[in-house]
Amino acid sequence: MTGKSMRAAVVVGAAAVLAAGGITAAALFSGGGPAAANDNKNKPGATSEIEKTTLVQQEKVDGKLGFGGTYDVSAGGSGGGIYTSLPKEGQVVKQGQQLYSVNDRTVPLWRGDVPLWRKIASGMDKGSDIKLVEQNLRDLGFFKQTPDEKFNDATAAAIKKWQKALGAEQTGAIEVGDVVIMPSDIRVTKVDGALGGPAQGKLGTASSTDRVVTVDMPVTKQSVAKTGAKVEVALPGGKRAPGRITSVGTVATKAEDDKGFGGSPPTVKVEVVLDDPSSVGTLDGAPVSVYFTSESKENVLAVPLNALLRLSEGGYGVELVQPDGSTKLVGVELGLFGNGKVEVTGAEIREGAKVKVAA
Repeated sequence: MTGKSMRAAVVVGAAAVLAAGGITAAALFSGGGPAAANDNKNKPGATSEIEKTTLVQQEKVDGKLGFGGTYDVSAGGSGGGIYTSLPKEGQVVKQGQQLYSVNDRTVPLWRGDVPLWRKIASGMDKGSDIKLVEQNLRDLGFFKQTPDEKFNDATAAAIKKWQKALGAEQTGAIEVGDVVIMPSDIRVTKVDGALGGPAQGKLGTASSTDRVVTVDMPVTKQSVAKTGAKVEVALPGGKRAPGRITSVGTVATKAEDDKGFGGSPPTVKVEVVLDDPSSVGTLDGAPVSVYFTSESKENVLAVPLNALLRLSEGGYGVELVQPDGSTKLVGVELGLFGNGKVEVTGAEIREGAKVKVAA
């Protein structure tokens, strides 16, 4: 670009829309003629350094903060008892804690993938259910050996210790219905059973205690969602919390209100977990925004968006501040947008140099 054409440039600040690779930057507003571009030695104005940084380009998608998983909780056993206590909705029940009681007998929560389907007692055939029982007893501090699929004297002794701690009869055996098996600690979401009612069938529903952000990701943006990728979650109040993607759905669904006439695109379900679940407190069902990284570049030279100037002959430039305080308009090539900045390259662009920025 010649010096003559540079002097003929029209300077504009960051207020119009720049479209670069589908990324929207700040809009550019008009701001004066050639004199404003070349005779700024005594003009007031903020400056910013050209810095070497990492730019991150993000896609924002709305989501909802809640708890992961949905489980049906059923009372075990063959009936004959009544509920003498029930959990409350919203209550968190951890491994070993009472979930409910039948005939004033505590029924605790244990962890496992399948429910108990037979009595666990001496003389039984080996099986994975024995290992499940021994693992829970080990987790709770009653069984000291390595869990396996054989019932032995150590298994019976551990069961008796556990029964004594519960205040139950020390039989050394576990009946179906003495415990409730769930995949994890749970948070009770609904109670269907009734105090004084028969302890059989569906007790209610529960979720896990894991804090999960669920996003209905438009398929047009699905490419930015990769399992294991890092994201940022904007919480109510403006705070951002780091997280990672744990699952990306494979089946696209249309919105319920989409009639198929050019409405919203189909979406896939994306789940995100927070690095620090405690950062969201007890929020449940709260709307959040999730920022997915679509592209990033390290060690690029960047300036604030409002340092860009649109040139009359096309393209963009910046005003470099000279040692004597004057400014020099130089053309730049634009690269990645992100973090309120833009990557710039050019013959006179160097790290640490100062550029003027619009107020």
